[in-house]
Amino acid sequence: MKKWISLFLTLMLALAVAAPAAAADTAVIGGAGGPTAIFVTTPKGGSTAAPARPSGVSVQVNGENVTFPNASPAVINGRTMVPMRAVLEALGATVDYDGETGTVQARLGDVTLTHVIGTDAIQTASGEKLTMDTTSYTKNGSTLVPLRFFSQALGYEVYWDEGAHTAVVIDKASAIAEIDKSFTILNDLQSRQTEALDGDLAIDMDFSGEAKLLDSINGDRTLPFSMKLSAICGSEAMNAEGSMDLSALAALMKEDLGEQAEAMEAMLKDLSFKMICGESMWMQIPALTDLLAQSGAALPEGEVWLKTAGMPALSAMGMNAGSSTIGGALYALAEMADAEVPVNIYKDLTEAARLLTSVMGDKTFTKTGEDYSWKLDEAKTAQLAEALGASAVDFPFTMEMTVKADGSSSFSMELAIAEDPIAVSMTLSGTSSKTESAVKGRLQVKNVCDVTFQGSSKISASDKAPVTAPPADAAVIDLDNYAAAPLTGADLGIIGGADGPTAIFVTAA
Repeated sequence: MKKWISLFLTLMLALAVAAPAAAADTAVIGGAGGPTAIFVTTPKGGSTAAPARPSGVSVQVNGENVTFPNASPAVINGRTMVPMRAVLEALGATVDYDGETGTVQARLGDVTLTHVIGTDAIQTASGEKLTMDTTSYTKNGSTLVPLRFFSQALGYEVYWDEGAHTAVVIDKASAIAEIDKSFTILNDLQSRQTEALDGDLAIDMDFSGEAKLLDSINGDRTLPFSMKLSAICGSEAMNAEGSMDLSALAALMKEDLGEQAEAMEAMLKDLSFKMICGESMWMQIPALTDLLAQSGAALPEGEVWLKTAGMPALSAMGMNAGSSTIGGALYALAEMADAEVPVNIYKDLTEAARLLTSVMGDKTFTKTGEDYSWKLDEAKTAQLAEALGASAVDFPFTMEMTVKADGSSSFSMELAIAEDPIAVSMTLSGTSSKTESAVKGRLQVKNVCDVTFQGSSKISASDKAPVTAPPADAAVIDLDNYAAAPLTGADLGIIGGADGPTAIFVTAA
């Protein structure tokens, strides 16, 4: 959302993560209209079925399973207790044990933790005392401690994978730093474009265009579309509000909508919205709630917020000044993609980083004077496919970028698809400076439409922090924890997918 360059990079990152998360041996690079390059490699091991749930508890550190020669990990009162030495050494810590005092000392980098077995206390080298929520104990000659507490005290991220019955520990800082070694050019660009800003950001975006619908019998029809958006972005939350004119969508779907086409076009003509993104996401879309009410849903009184799943850490995604790197964004996207299967986070992060490094890493840029240029076309994609062991390539795009020493950049893209199955042509170009960016483009689909668009954005330091949730007394519909009967797409007449109507479930606050 910040600038066109951030949007482009995020798109590339998201697709790089999504592919290995969904199928470890298929990588996809694409654009808004769908994949434009698909690399298919031979599956390793043959089967992609999920493994059977193990009977015991496993521990994974940075993608590797930890072996416990004596005592095994166990879940006790909701806490994962693990043999201390095996896990700490897997984390990279040096462990010393004083048998006379029953004291264990773990050192990792600048962090030193001291613990007396059988207690709930940990002391740091600076004298700070930390209290665990349970005591350690000894079993079969091994000292078992709460994994989450010790790991987080050493600076690691900890996740629980219920399906695999596995505690997942990742050295997030080191993983991000290792990835960022390959993206110094893009990270420097990001840093330069926010160096004059500090803290929370205010963003104003204006996007507009017109779609010319080609009709040789009834005559062509030109429809405008637009979006205005204002946002406040911080490290923990993002707030946005704006309005859209998307009536062109109703015109495009006129045959499918039938009698409801006019009503849909009127609704999409002035579509206002508010959004709060943080640990959860809340949306306020009056047109949608009005439609639900008209369809018989029992909605709370007053302004209604729709609540759904949370967002990745916004600081890692670069939503506040000076916080974003490619590695941080990749980690946040992998974390989001694998939220239900965290045992895959490290593997998918590694694969996504490997793919993105091949596409946009430092070695893919050419230096001319103080500037850097980058290009991805069919020839380079073929080389990349060969390096990845891919069996199929289709890349009708040509994309170019120039990164200048003053912190500005420019970007262009061309797409040309032949007649099979339909001829499509698209051009896109943009510029970005430290505080402003602009983009323009054109999309032509033979005998269907001719769409032109342009947009701009401005970014500045914000003197107001974003809120993290709606007011406590707000009326909220939780779309993730529904309990009422569904309102089907057939009832609403407008909600559905390619295979037919889907269902929306509504509950009172």
